[in-house]
Formats: sequence, C-alpha cells, structure tokens
Amino acid sequence: MPSLLMFVCLDRLPDYPTIVAVLLGGSHIYSAEDGTDERHASDWDGAIIVSTKLAILHLVNEQRRSLMEILGIVREECPELRVPDPSSSRWDQFDAVRFAGFDRLAIKRSVKILSLDYFSGPKTSLNILSFKDKRIFEASGPRGTRFYRVQQATRLENGLFILHDQWVYATPATVCVHGREASFAAFGVTADLLISGVWLHGRDPYGRLIQDQILANYSALSRQPANIQSFAKYHQFSSKYSSWFNKQLSELNPLSDSPRNGLPCHCPLLGKTFLCAETVTTPDGPFPGSFPQSASLSSQSVELYKQTKASSRFQRPPSVFTSNSTAAEVTLPAEALGEKATKIFCKHSPHAQQEVEGAMNAIAFYPRVQLPHVASSGEMLYPYFDRMTESELRLSFLRSGRSDWHTAEIMLYAELVKAEDMLRAYKKSLTGRSEGRAKTAEQPIHRFFHSRLVQNARFREFYGDSLHIGGKTLSLADFLEIPWNVNGAVYPSLNELFRTAMDVVHPGSWQSMSCPIVFGLGDAHGANIMIASELSPDNSREILYVDYEVAGFHPIMLDLAKPLYIDVFFDTLYMDILPELPETRFEIDGGLINIRFTPYIDDITQAVFDVKRRYLLQPLFELVLSLGGDLEKNITLLSNALFLCATLTRNHGTIPEVFLRNMATGIVFSRAVDLKGFYSCFKTLGVKT
Repeated sequence: MPSLLMFVCLDRLPDYPTIVAVLLGGSHIYSAEDGTDERHASDWDGAIIVSTKLAILHLVNEQRRSLMEILGIVREECPELRVPDPSSSRWDQFDAVRFAGFDRLAIKRSVKILSLDYFSGPKTSLNILSFKDKRIFEASGPRGTRFYRVQQATRLENGLFILHDQWVYATPATVCVHGREASFAAFGVTADLLISGVWLHGRDPYGRLIQDQILANYSALSRQPANIQSFAKYHQFSSKYSSWFNKQLSELNPLSDSPRNGLPCHCPLLGKTFLCAETVTTPDGPFPGSFPQSASLSSQSVELYKQTKASSRFQRPPSVFTSNSTAAEVTLPAEALGEKATKIFCKHSPHAQQEVEGAMNAIAFYPRVQLPHVASSGEMLYPYFDRMTESELRLSFLRSGRSDWHTAEIMLYAELVKAEDMLRAYKKSLTGRSEGRAKTAEQPIHRFFHSRLVQNARFREFYGDSLHIGGKTLSLADFLEIPWNVNGAVYPSLNELFRTAMDVVHPGSWQSMSCPIVFGLGDAHGANIMIASELSPDNSREILYVDYEVAGFHPIMLDLAKPLYIDVFFDTLYMDILPELPETRFEIDGGLINIRFTPYIDDITQAVFDVKRRYLLQPLFELVLSLGGDLEKNITLLSNALFLCATLTRNHGTIPEVFLRNMATGIVFSRAVDLKGFYSCFKTLGVKT
C-alpha cells in the first residue's frame, strides 16, 4: 500500500466534525507498488462523506479555503461553483457535489462530496452537481473486454451540470449453459471509487456500511458477488494493490451474496459495449434564454461579403447527406477586416425564408442555434463552423471497420446532448391548447410526410413510371399493388400502406389533431448536428444544430420521426455507400414481393437507440401522462411517419437489394398501433428493447 497522507491533510479533520469519512482512489493510487512520488502522479479521485446534505453546502460555500487546504488544492477548477441552498428549486435535484482543482504541481485532484443523509435513503441513482460534463466512461471488463458506461447529464446555469450516475449498471438477466441466472453488471463511476478506493478516515463504521450497501446492490443485479475484475480500472492495479484489494473484497462480500444455485458461474457473459444508466428523467433546467447561442456574423463581415471583398470562394461538393441545398466557403481577407481572416459559410436553398424564420423561432427553445444573414443573392450567410456532422462521423466509423471507439464516443455524446435539448424544448413548449392547431397545419414539416404522398409525388420523383428489380421491369402502378412477405410475415401492398399513411399523417386527421403540439427542429437527425472533435475546458464538446427550414410548432410524433428513424437505421438508409452490402434475398413470385434478410444491429446503433429510448422517449411519455395526456394514443402517427422516413427519404432505385431492404424496414413499422407493438417492430429489426 502506498503512503497516502501526502495527498490529504488529515490533521485538519478534527476542526470539521461534519466530515465523517474520507476515501482516496485514482490511477496513481491503484498502480503504485512502493511509496508515492508526486512528480509521477497522473491523477487521483476521492470522496468525502459528511453528516448531512446541508453540510455539503457549508463545506463548499462557506469553508472553501479550508476544503482546498485539506485536499492540497491551490487552484480551483471552477471558482464560480456554488451549492444551491434548500430554498432553491435545484436543492432536491442533486445528491452530491464534485469539487476539483490542481495542486502545486498542476496535478488534477477531485472529490465527490456525499452525505450520510443520502445513504440512509432508498436511492441507488446518484445525481452529482459538477462543473465537468462527463457522460461516457470507458472500463475494462472481464477477460480483457472493454465497455462504456453511459450516463445522461443536464446543463444548468453558470456552466454547471447535474450528472446522472447510479450505483450499478446491468443488463437483463440471462441463463448460462449451466442453468444459472446472471447479468453483465458494472459499478457506476462513483460507486466503483467508493469500493475500490482506500478509506483514510472513517472506514468503520461509515465506509464499511456504504460499501456493504453498494456491494449488496451489485450482487442483487448481477446474481453473483463482485470480484476484482468487476472494477473499471482493475487492469491498472499493481500486484500489491490487487493483493490488498482481494482481501478487502473477501471481507466485504458475505457468503449469502453468492448465487442461490451454487458457486459463482465463470461462463463468459455476453456484455454490451455500452451500458446506459437507468435514469430517465431530467430535472427542469434553464430554458435556452439562459444559454449563449452560437455566434452570428458581424455586420462588418456581412457588408464586406455584399461588396464582394472575398479573397477566395470554395464550392462544396454535393453531399450524400444533403439533398436540397448547396453550400460554399468564402474567406474574407484579414486586411479588409483589420484582424485575422474570416470564413463564411454560404448556403443556397429554395427554402431560405423558412430557414430564417425557423432559426429566429428556434433560439427561444434550443441552444446551439445560429441566426443567418440573407444576402441580396438569396444566399444565407453563417459563421463558418469547421466541424463534421454526426452522420459524417458515423460513416467514418463504419468505413473504419466499426473499430474507432473514439469516434463512437463523440457520436454518442452528441446523441446524449440532443436528447437533453429536445426533451427540454418539449417541456417548455408542450401544450394542448387548441388556438395553435390551425397554424400547425401550415407548418413546413408536413412536406416530409403528407405532401410526399399526394399522387405518389415522391415515389414518382424518384422512380418515374417503372422499376427494374431482379431482371424484371415492372410499371410503378403494378409494383405498388403487390403485397409483401418480409421474413415470413405478410404485409399489404405499398399502395394500401401509402393510402393508410396519407389518412394518418394528414394535418387535419384525428391523429395529427389529437397529438400534443411542441416546438421542434423537425429534422434533428445526425446529418444536421455538427460536433467539435476537441474538448472544452468543462469536458463538453461544442455542438451546432443546422438546417432550421422545418423548425416550428407541430405534432410531437412528427418531430420525433426523422431523428429516430435516420439515427437508429442509419446503416439501412445509407446501405448503398457502406463498405459492403449485407445479404438480402428477394424474389417477386406468386403475387408477393418476398424478401429475407438477417437483421444486424451493431453496438453503436444499439447505444443510439438506448439513449433515445431512456433519455427522450420514456421521460417524454411520462411527462405527457403527468399533464393528463397519453402519447400511446398517437403511436399510429409515429409508426406511419417512420414508415414514410424509410420509404420516401432517399432514392435507392439503382440497387434492388438496398431499395427492397429499405422498403421492408419501413413496412415493418406500419403495423404498430400501441407502445408494445411499436417496440416489437424495433425488436423484429434486430434492436434489443
């Protein structure tokens, strides 16, 4: 065991009787063999347990200088951090506070400050007030595997966050070949620290009782006691630390925690690459008026552009992710501005007026929005944002053999932020008031759905009057009348399904009129989300929403449809540009279009779905129920919108396998009329629900 007293000034603790226990962990502590050398310390994390939640406030707000001296911190990470008091609406929204800074060698030191009040209650979720926005944590699994723990966060005012952690992340129980039930389970970030760290003060009775609670929760979920490989950084443990920690675990794990049907099973559990926390509700945060929006162009830059003072103009090549606009990058010279050169993003779209109006409305509900200037040429002028879209990153990930986990982590962070922003916007705008109904029928989002069905406009735009499939040429009229057999299940013809969908998504239909109205971006899928590759000081990544042309007030199910379908079934929608086509067998015979394929959902796709279900759909359904509504009554609207996203978004006519696979994927959704059936459609298509 290394000497740890140099890291914490325990001599000061008697002056602070509310501090009942102190624990220390971190990679340097885990890996040290003999003694410690501060010059080689990479990081350390700790925990302070105080008597009451109110003591957290006093320690951070009123005894801050003493807290820094106890921890050896000379420079704070966030001097603006203040713990809300009990009169604040924030008080009940957090359980613990993360406090961090740097020592005299500029080495990061951080602690989670928790209370005995928290551990005396029934909660196993853990909401942490923090300056740092960390939502995805890598961990080492058994037998050299790797996985990620995913937790949602809520942005608050003054750059603070609430991190939604929990004690244990676990998959549903499965039965191994020996007939034993077990789950793939992992400790949450803070729980892992509280078990694997070293108690410097207060192990008995407080530390031991806390560890017993957490380990009992782990055993209940995993069906077996924790061992050294249950911890995220076990591969960093030195031999001495491993020996000491194994002894600690043997003392902590009671025999009664072993599986009821025998000794712990050593069958390898099929774990998920991404384990999501169960936390599904997000506290009400400040609405976007409290958040800074993305920068707008200066009036000087706009004027110089109008005077054609640009030093260069680069026309962007067409993108597979953009179908109705063109873009260019323009550079304004430094000498014209009296400062460094400025780049402008110029966008030309037939829907420019709608985009300007959408952006102006969006800033009331969404952060990360840019307001365009409109040039006399009709071009929209935006500040240049040199980032990739989520969809571009997704394609890069797929073309790299699905092995670039750094890119996967960036994409998943964007999905978490998007779920947070959409849910917040829905909460602010959700209304059942009838006076807004007339205007919703005029909203441009309907051109994605109802307008494309009128006289089969979109199908004819894509495929003309005939289709060539499997060596046969079929008139469009004949093709649309043929029923489908998808993996053994028979469905009606596309014509029948399109007629049904047209009735359902009509702006005046019962489904549209009864669906709650919200403000949404309408098209917030990955191709319209830009992400910074580098981290900000608070560990977040800069994100920008683009394309506001259908932003407005519309039925919530239509707003959900495109991001839900395109982000979850990205591999299907863009199958034609992937490195290889999955096997799809088809024939048109016996009056049926027969198609067979084996659904395949990779780990990142499953994680995207889990994020949307846990952190957007589930809390949204609960919110509407609390307001006296029931979104399950509008599942038919969502399922038909998903059907149209699959069949009418892209032209796949040149590759029959891709065309039929997308048609079949959409057709599967056409049957859903309730929530159970809705999730059953995802399951049919390979998604674990």
